[in-house]
Amino acid sequence: MFSPSGTVATINARETAPLSASENMFGDGTEKNPGLLIAVPGELRGYEMAHNRSGRLPWKELFEPSIKLARDGFKIGKALAKAIKAEEEKIKNDPVLCGVFCDLNKAIFKENDCIRFPKLAATYEKIANYGISAFYNGALTDDILKVTKAAGGIITREDLMNYTAEWQEYALNFTVGKYIFHAPDAPFGGPVLALILNILKGYSPSNCSVSTTENKILTYHRMIETFRCADEERRKLGDPLDENITKVNMTSKSFADNIRSKIKDDIKQERCNEQCYDNCQVDDSGTSHLSIIGEDGSAVAVTSSINDYFGSKVMSNLTGIIFNNQMNDFCKPKKENGQDKNRSCENNNLIKPGKRPLSSMCPTIILHSGQVKMVVGGEGGTNITTSVAQVILNYLFFGYDLQKAVKEPRVQITKNETNVEKDFDKGVTDGLKKKNHSICNNTELTAVQAIVREGDEVCAESDYRKGGYPAGYPEPIL
Repeated sequence: MFSPSGTVATINARETAPLSASENMFGDGTEKNPGLLIAVPGELRGYEMAHNRSGRLPWKELFEPSIKLARDGFKIGKALAKAIKAEEEKIKNDPVLCGVFCDLNKAIFKENDCIRFPKLAATYEKIANYGISAFYNGALTDDILKVTKAAGGIITREDLMNYTAEWQEYALNFTVGKYIFHAPDAPFGGPVLALILNILKGYSPSNCSVSTTENKILTYHRMIETFRCADEERRKLGDPLDENITKVNMTSKSFADNIRSKIKDDIKQERCNEQCYDNCQVDDSGTSHLSIIGEDGSAVAVTSSINDYFGSKVMSNLTGIIFNNQMNDFCKPKKENGQDKNRSCENNNLIKPGKRPLSSMCPTIILHSGQVKMVVGGEGGTNITTSVAQVILNYLFFGYDLQKAVKEPRVQITKNETNVEKDFDKGVTDGLKKKNHSICNNTELTAVQAIVREGDEVCAESDYRKGGYPAGYPEPIL
């Protein structure tokens, strides 16, 4: 959050592990107990904190558009239709989910069908009228505990009552060229974004970096190698409120310089910390993001998630709430012959009571000369940080206009492969293959939402990959 006075702060309302959670709470699967995947929800606490500190409208008024939308219904868009189709079997096999996401013939809804959430609308009304206490220790609490327990969950009333969001006066900040970046610290993706951009700034990115096919091959090779190195470091992070760890390296110039010195321009390098993948293969999922600039110069970047499509797939038939599966974002100890394997890379993200799991969320506010230049963030789990980095590079350094910066086909990394989106430059992929990159064509990978100031104008772009569109209102005529 950026205020007109020039201050920047972050609100950490990430879910936490229940008080009775433990490192070894998961067995071979959670199919019979999906409630175990539900972490203590915190998002409402975060919104309350934001409203108490910066809100202008009455709390109740904030809910009116969502209540109307949930009650009256809306046409299903591309992204929701895709999610429903992906989870078709589980939706059809669950009477509560099917009661919302299926028609009278128990066929799942499709794009452009109308969907309604009347029970969720009633829940919003309770929170609007009685505040978030309705959720954490009020009219909704008994049902929350009943539903999660019936699904095998371990959340208690004490968990809900004790949850607190964290207000952090000073967001993680770092400078690249003439821009000052503000992003959330661990357990979020800010340190990873800082490392990526600090490595790449050593190559002096500019429009020349993508002016020819040969230049683009080298630029994307360096980007991919940087992404791979940063991902190895990401897996060492954890909740700093719980773990005695340091992120200084992730944002230091010397650390970035050292990694850059190991990147070879002619060939893909081998991984230096392969055990990170062997021991903790958790990749976070999901998310939704909003980027906002106000007429007074304020700005907000907010990312939220229940993790996978429909979270834990546990839905209350009374309140219409679908519960998260954020416990999946913790590492689970891998056993070998009954013993814990070497955990050098995963031990900062193991389950502990009250701890927040690692996340790739990376809402970012970028300043120039003390004013907001860009507000950006993404959706798509582990690929969020690298996608946000690519849009930032495209717009601020490669000279693309905002629409092209967001629409440009992107690359992402997995353990051994590089995924490229449809329409990615074939000449570049051919060149990358010659540098020993294993290239796979993939569908749309992530979505990024960005808004920028260009002189006296504000420009916004919502990613076509998720069927989004920007919205705004004209300044009042005085």
